[in-house]
Amino acid sequence: MNNSEFQPSKTKHNMTDSNKGYTKILSLTDEELIGTLCLEPRYREFDSTNNTFTNCQSDRFLAALFDKRTSFKFKSNEIFHIVEPQHLEYEQFAVKLKLKNHLIDTVGKEDIKCIKAYLDECNSQHCFTVLMRPDLNISQILSYLNEVGTLKSDREIDDYTSRINSERLPRFLIAIETPEFFRIFCKLLNFYSNTIEAKTNYTSPQKLIGKVIQRQDSKYIDIKGTIPHRNCVYFIQKNDDLKGFFKMEFNRVIDGLFLKYFTNVHKKVDYDNSAASDDKYFTVYDMECANDKINLKENDKSFEKDPDLPKYSK
Repeated sequence: MNNSEFQPSKTKHNMTDSNKGYTKILSLTDEELIGTLCLEPRYREFDSTNNTFTNCQSDRFLAALFDKRTSFKFKSNEIFHIVEPQHLEYEQFAVKLKLKNHLIDTVGKEDIKCIKAYLDECNSQHCFTVLMRPDLNISQILSYLNEVGTLKSDREIDDYTSRINSERLPRFLIAIETPEFFRIFCKLLNFYSNTIEAKTNYTSPQKLIGKVIQRQDSKYIDIKGTIPHRNCVYFIQKNDDLKGFFKMEFNRVIDGLFLKYFTNVHKKVDYDNSAASDDKYFTVYDMECANDKINLKENDKSFEKDPDLPKYSK
């Protein structure tokens, strides 16, 4: 039997182990978790850390945004608008789960094998990335998380709060591919709080090229099933990539040429079964309150509630 004939059976077996590993991680007690898993940097020193955070209730918006058949002028008039200001500095903290080198005997060998299979095969599924303004660090964010108790995902935020926040830029944003692991990461970050500020857990400084959100309405296009204020994209790039040959910094702008880099996204959208990603993001705009609240200052009339919020279909 040659390797090509044997491989499919092996892959199927490993996928079964991987699924078991995922389930086991979710069921670990605090004692088992601390004795089994730790954190390691998501990126190595020379890895590309450029990200595009597609925080969307419907990927139909992404299809319209990155459709190469329409002009940038049409898109900017009918599909999206850019939230100001642009080109803001952010820091990025990124870690992932890792099996401990010295395991405490709290989990059986079969479970350890399955957990290892999951971590090896689903690398991007167990990562925890934080994009934060440069005056913040992960210790401050962890203190905030401990103070508020829990965060709501962007999907769980009510329409009124979501609409107001859509026009703002975050103090920090947490992106986690598997939202069910949020508690696990918080527990491990607290346990390893004395070492999480290691430089290797941070990437090079990042720049927010811009945040774009879906327009509330359009004269020429109807993207059925989308809720405009719940569809946004953050374009992030490593600062070092924004410097020319003579190390002079330049600002990349969101224009037609820029959007052409993402035309493959348009091809992946299933119009019959549109996908959502807003449960994978936990965004905080004001650290003086929970992320599902609007912190209204005394005598501040700028956030008066609009009783006529459109009833967008889901």
